[in-house]
This record gives sequence, C-alpha cells and structure tokens, in this order.
Amino acid sequence: MPILTPSRIAVVVLTLSLLSFLWTFGLPHQPPTPSFPIINHDDHKDATKTADNFERPDFSFGPEQGIGAKTSLSEELKSIHLPIPTSTTANDIDEGTGEDGNNGGKKEEETQKSEATPLPSGLYTNATTTTISASPAAQTKPPLPVKFCKEVHGAENVMIIVKTSKAELDKKLPTHLKTLLSCVPNFAIFSDHSGEIEGFPVYDALSDISNKTKDTHKEFNEYVHMQHYPDLKVDKVDKELDKWKMLPMVYKAYMMRPHSRWYIFIEADTSLSWTNTLQWTNRLDYRIPYYSGAPTFMGSTKFAQRGSGIMLSYGALKQYAKGYDERYEEEWEKRVGKECCGDLVLATALADSRVEFYNSFPMLQGETPTTLDWTDKQWCTPIVSWHHMSQDEITRVWDVHRNWTTKHGWDVPYMGRNAFEEFVLPHLEETKDEWDNISSDSKIKPPDRPPPEAEEKPKPKTENKDPSEPNTDAGPKDTPAPEPNGKPPSAHTPRDSINFSKLSSVVDVAADSATQCRALCLSVEDCLQWKFYTKNSAGLNNECHLGKVIRLGRHDGLGKGEVEMWTSGWMMERINRKRLEWGECEEVRWKFNQ
Repeated sequence: MPILTPSRIAVVVLTLSLLSFLWTFGLPHQPPTPSFPIINHDDHKDATKTADNFERPDFSFGPEQGIGAKTSLSEELKSIHLPIPTSTTANDIDEGTGEDGNNGGKKEEETQKSEATPLPSGLYTNATTTTISASPAAQTKPPLPVKFCKEVHGAENVMIIVKTSKAELDKKLPTHLKTLLSCVPNFAIFSDHSGEIEGFPVYDALSDISNKTKDTHKEFNEYVHMQHYPDLKVDKVDKELDKWKMLPMVYKAYMMRPHSRWYIFIEADTSLSWTNTLQWTNRLDYRIPYYSGAPTFMGSTKFAQRGSGIMLSYGALKQYAKGYDERYEEEWEKRVGKECCGDLVLATALADSRVEFYNSFPMLQGETPTTLDWTDKQWCTPIVSWHHMSQDEITRVWDVHRNWTTKHGWDVPYMGRNAFEEFVLPHLEETKDEWDNISSDSKIKPPDRPPPEAEEKPKPKTENKDPSEPNTDAGPKDTPAPEPNGKPPSAHTPRDSINFSKLSSVVDVAADSATQCRALCLSVEDCLQWKFYTKNSAGLNNECHLGKVIRLGRHDGLGKGEVEMWTSGWMMERINRKRLEWGECEEVRWKFNQ
C-alpha cells in the first residue's frame, strides 16, 4: 500500500491548518508597540520613550529640606523622590466632572469608601456621589468633594516654574500657592536664595554661577551678603542680579523633571490660566522644539517676554540642555554679563541650540485686562496669561476661571471675549470722571488763542482760518521698542487717516471741555473712546485724546476736587456694534501668530 494516499494527504493538510489557526488566534501574543518618530537623531534611545511611562516626582517638599542650605545641583536632585503613581491616571478622569470615566458604578463606589482630601483652594464640581446600601437603616453619607484640578487631562505633563526674589517672595508667592499652584501637580520656585515658603522649597538659581563671575560683577555683592546672612531683609529686586537666574534656572528645571512635556516659566506678577494652558499644550506635539511667548525686540533679536510667560517643550529643552553642558561655562555665562536681561540671553542660547521662536501673542499677554487694547485680534483667542497683575487681580482672575471650569468643564476655552465681558464691559460709561482710559491715537491741544473764559465775545470763525495742526504722532502704547520689557506688537497703528481740515470747527474747541472732546470723537467715524485732561482753570494746557481701540484704563490717581484731572468716555453704541461684528467665536484661534 502506498505511503501517500489521498486520505492521508487530506488529514495532513487539515492538521496543519488547525495548528496554524490555533497558533494565530488561540495563543496569547504581545502586540507590536509602535514607536514615536525620531525627532532628534542624535539620541535614538530617548526618542522612542513614551511620556506615559514617565515617572512623576512630588514637588510638595517639607520644610526640613535645607532652609537656606547651599547645595549643589546634584545634591538638590538627590532629594527629589520619584514615587510610582498608583492612583487613577489623568486619562481615566472625566474632564467635565473630575470623576473616573471607566466603570462608572464600580469606581463611584470605591470613591465613597476612600477619604477625599480637599485642596486648599482647588476647584470642585457640582457632581455628587452616594452609596446605595442594602440595609434600609443605613444612612447616606454627604457628598464628598472631588479633588480634580490636579488630575485634569494633561496636568501631569506640565511643569510650572516661578521665578522670584527674596525681596518679593513673602509678598507675592502666597497668592500663587493659594490659586494656580494649588492645582499644579509639578512646580518649582526659583529665587536668588534657597529656603522655603509655606512648606515648599525655594531653589537658588544662582548657586552654580562660577566664582570668577561672582567676583567680577558687583551685583553679586548682595547675593553673597544674603548667603552669609539668611535672615537679611531685602526691600528691592536687583534687576542686574535677576538676569543671571534665567539660563541656570531653565537648565535646573529640566534636570529636575527631564520627562515633562511642557515647561512654563512665569514671574511673580504673572496670572496664568490653568484650563487654557492645558487645552493649549494638549493640542501640541511636545517632541517638537517649541520656544514660545509674547514677542519683544532688542535690536534684531526677537525674544519672549519673561513676564508674559515663556513656554518650552520637552524637545526644546532636550536640545538646550545639551548646548548648556557644552557652552554655558565658556560662552553663555560671559554673554549674560554683557546683555541687559535674562530673557534676551535665553533667546540667543536657544538659537545656539537650534530652537526656533514661535509667536504666541495674544494668547500670552504683556498687558492686564484693563490696559490691553481690545480688538478683534483678541476676541476669539484664548487668553493664557496676563502680566503686571496685582495680587488682588490674580486672585480675582483665578476665581473667575474656577467658576468657568465648574460650569463649562475643562474642554471649553476661556477666550478674550469672555474676559472683556467680565472685566471691562461692566465699567465702560459714556462719561467717567477722574479716569484715564489710555486713549492714545490722536491728541488735540488748544489753538494759540485766549481760553474761552477770557473771551468777551465769541469771535466768528471763517472758512479761511488755519487751525493749529493737531499732534498725530502719538503712537499706540504697545508699539514694540528696543527695551528689555518692550511690549508685543500692538493690534493697531497710530491714526493717520483723519482729515482734520474738514473738522476744523470741532477741532478748534475740542480741548475746551470734556463735552467738546466727546463731540469731536462723535464726529470721527472710527473713534471708540476719548479722554479730556485739564490742568488749570484757565484751560491753557487742556488736552483732548481720541482712541480707535477699546481700553478700560484706570483711576487717574489724583485726589477728588483737584484742578488737574482726567475725564474719559466711551462710544457705547459703536462698541456694541463692534462686539456684534466680532461675533460669537464659533472658531477658536489657537494658532501661533507667526
């Protein structure tokens, strides 16, 4: 009988088919894990790591960690503990309520069995959870607040770094600790000294500056004095000393947490929106070397203002750290002594590290809500930061954003339109005494004639009369200037299109009174606001200013009843028409303003 028969061949084929089926579908296999594309080709190993495996250090250190201690960077890093998180991850948290999005019923029951630790000033939802018991006699526990502002999607990927000084630490940092930093899981405070505030460590940004540099530059005299006398009271921030903090602070922040995706550096007078920050960074690829902020200029160098906030990505700091190790001692440190300010030197160091600047104005602001020139440019843009904010203003903005996330969740951005309607619109009036609304597009002074009070009879005006030329050179407040704290590009340009010759009769008397100044604004089609300045009863130095953008401004700071006074007003009907033109913001403007 032959060995290979049709029946035997059929049995062999069926057996092999069955084994192949079991091998493919019946046995467990490790699925292939895709790797990230390599952004930096000089380091293949790090480029394939995913951020989901990054370990999260706890920056909530106690006061026992060396108050006033002079430690090196390596010693500081040894004190940082990197616990492996065992709690629910941020991806499992519902962004609207802060509750677990997976296995809702089971997780809800587990939440009730654990003790919730409320944040000092965190955000809480209106959601409640109850425990259903089989026993009719069991009492329902009261709803527990959900600690969720630290667990919002993306929060664990962002590190906030606050730069301050001994002169302002106790005055300004407590506000940040009670507001923004209460919701930030990873943050660090850098100053010109080491210490602690409310149990959190303060790191010395200047500790690794070379002794040669400290001996050469006189601004380090005060720094050395502070090291010898830790309890020394300092009244004023030394700007010359402050510029030396920037480069080593950025490097140390990266070394403390090298696997964060985003690093945002702010000042003590910066107000940062946590919800807008997270929505913004969640949209971007952290592997791309981003260096972003509100731009200002020094000569031909464009750089991010430190006070508006500077955003750096993991990709950017990875390249910067390599350049720092190679060039800081021999090149960059010497450059700091020759320049005016730290944010300028940071821009040049990042350029040396092949990191490009991205313009994020008006998301990152160099103004406050009251001094900003409001136009359609900001209307549908999420405002991430404000600068030059008082502690009360920082607290108020934080409260508004807390209410916003409670009502709308963490996926709806807080835009310029919302800020305008909250902080500006309620204070606009047709006329407001003792108020300077910063109108600055045109300035009109009285012509060379006696003031109205000294005239016995009104003199008839002739068509051939040549009125004095108004000053049309007054530029907008935010025009960029080559200064360390220069402003970002303004949303408008100075007025140069008004034909004042056709308004001669109105212009002649515009500086006589607030009423006449308002009349001139009413005669100019694009005038949205005006202000009138009077210095003495004779009216010789009066001024009328017109503005074609909206600014709220501030109290004039002069005592009531003083002869010298500002009076301001807004064209409310025109402003309301502008608001309608700018729209309801169906499309949010997240793009960089390149």
